[in-house]
Amino acid sequence: MRNIILISHGEMAIGVKSSLEMIIGKQSNVHTVILKADSDNIQFEKDLKKQMNELKGESIIIADLLGGTPCNVALKNYVDDENVEIIAGMSLPLAIEATLNQESTVDELIDSSSEGTVNVKKQVEHTKVPSENASDNDLSKYEKYKGKANIVNVRIDERLIHGQVAGIWSTSLDTQRIVVINDDAASNELQKSSLRMAAPTAMRLSVLTIKDAVRNIQAGKYGQQRIFLLFKNPTDVLRYTEAGGLLESINVGNMSYKDGSREVTKSIQVTEQEEIVFEKLSSKGINITAQLVPNDPSIDFMKKLED
Repeated sequence: MRNIILISHGEMAIGVKSSLEMIIGKQSNVHTVILKADSDNIQFEKDLKKQMNELKGESIIIADLLGGTPCNVALKNYVDDENVEIIAGMSLPLAIEATLNQESTVDELIDSSSEGTVNVKKQVEHTKVPSENASDNDLSKYEKYKGKANIVNVRIDERLIHGQVAGIWSTSLDTQRIVVINDDAASNELQKSSLRMAAPTAMRLSVLTIKDAVRNIQAGKYGQQRIFLLFKNPTDVLRYTEAGGLLESINVGNMSYKDGSREVTKSIQVTEQEEIVFEKLSSKGINITAQLVPNDPSIDFMKKLED
């Protein structure tokens, strides 16, 4: 696995690594070396060399600033090292790309990460998710796919589409369409535009009410597309099943603290009412697991709930 070394003035590198691991989980191949406020280039060079000497294989050094001391020191020591690449212009998107896409070249990493720098307000104005109300479509033409939806994952994540979903789960599962199932999101054009921006560029996206999602999916509207169902909360999942939606399993990802909730895992907080909802879902024979990112172990959520 390629090593990623984040270097910066002050603690920027530490912060980027912390945010990176919040999104994609712990990364043993990501390291940091910082130039402290009371230090100098000589001490930084010693620290960088010490870190590099502990590593084996190929490495990418990502510096915060072109022409800054960390970048210059890295260039001085590793410009002729064929196993070390150096990039200036550290950002969280760049660090994520470098960590997840181990086979990408430096130029490819820079191109991919730069796509995340946009004028968000302007982008919202031009980003539309087409209306997809089931009542507007003739679903009979999908008869041969009826009841055969190719669902690759069902996840509860109150943040809906974000780094873990868009950058990790969707990629690892070769997802072709994300289906966000939430009545409020489906009726809010601004939120739909935001979800479109957060989704991978080439990914198909549907933002549907619970009623329309059940009708479309059960009717086979998406054929054999690999679809990822995304719910905001367990209550929406229960409503989906009560409306006729068929599910075999659910992955619980992120549920934040609310008044009266208790911690089940570090990323999951549930209220007493939500516990009852999960029990109802489990009683329907649905397997419920907790797993933040694909490389984390899958936990039996209902057993964890009983602890």
